[in-house]
This record gives sequence, C-alpha cells and structure tokens, in this order.
Amino acid sequence: MKCIECGHDTINKNRTYVANLENCVIIIKNVPAMVCEHCNEVYYSDEVFGQIEKIVYKLESVINDIAVIDYTNSAA
Repeated sequence: MKCIECGHDTINKNRTYVANLENCVIIIKNVPAMVCEHCNEVYYSDEVFGQIEKIVYKLESVINDIAVIDYTNSAA
C-alpha cells in the first residue's frame, strides 16, 4: 500500500493505539498496522480497526482511568 500523505511505501509493523475518551484512556499494544517508511503515518485494516472498536466499546463502560491491554490477547 502507498501512503496517502506522502506516496511512499508502507510496511507491516505492530503499533500502540491510544483511545483518549472522556472518562478513560485505553492503550492497546501490539496492534497490526501498515506504517509509512518515510513519514511514519499509520494505517489500520478494516478488520483490525473493527477489533479496536470492539475492544474500546467493551472497556469504556467498565474503566474509569487507564487500561493497557495487548491486542494479540484481546482480538482472539
């Protein structure tokens, strides 16, 4: 995939996703992403972002501070 921002190639890497919500912060580690080799712009596939949304939705109603979880353990 080409980067939308700069046009360079992207590579597959794991990244940390941070959801900063009104009542909490959810940090999801080891999220599969496509990262631009030039400008470091991060892209998530539809499937991965769907899993991120599910994780955030489940946690935002029970967490009132900070949660740090591992994507590989939560997306299964």
